[in-house]
Amino acid sequence: MSSQADFDSYARSVRPWLHREAYRLCGDWHLAEDLVQVTLHKLYRRWDRLTEHEKLTGYLRQALRNTYVSERRLQRWKYEIAQGELPEDVAAVPGDRNLDQAVVDRSTLIDSVNQLAPRQRAIIAWRFWADLSVEQTALMLGCSAGTVTSQTHHAMKNLRDILADLN
Repeated sequence: MSSQADFDSYARSVRPWLHREAYRLCGDWHLAEDLVQVTLHKLYRRWDRLTEHEKLTGYLRQALRNTYVSERRLQRWKYEIAQGELPEDVAAVPGDRNLDQAVVDRSTLIDSVNQLAPRQRAIIAWRFWADLSVEQTALMLGCSAGTVTSQTHHAMKNLRDILADLN
């Protein structure tokens, strides 16, 4: 795997998947695009040394996770917090009430997950949104399956507390 054309082709093919994975971690499409760029840059820097194509997915997930955690640590003070009112009440939009409620519930859930610590957020994203097993998640995070299980328990408790405070 050494040519620039091989990398370009691979990056184009994996970009949509990587963007979805990044969004699952951060909950923001624009930040997800930034995470994808940094992750692909990391891959590009090591492209000549990577020899096993089937291991690239694992490498990309790990690089994405590390990038996400680093960004959260280093850039936490740069995040904006919306202070104004939304221009339109979602509940007042005409249409199917069940659909409106689903949109509100999804939005509320994503906002609530965004309040979790980065590691707990990664566990929720990989365990429940990416549907990875406990063992696969442990491999991605570089920890034991027991740690993933306990962190999942703590993340779910924290998520329940956050959601309860909204009601």
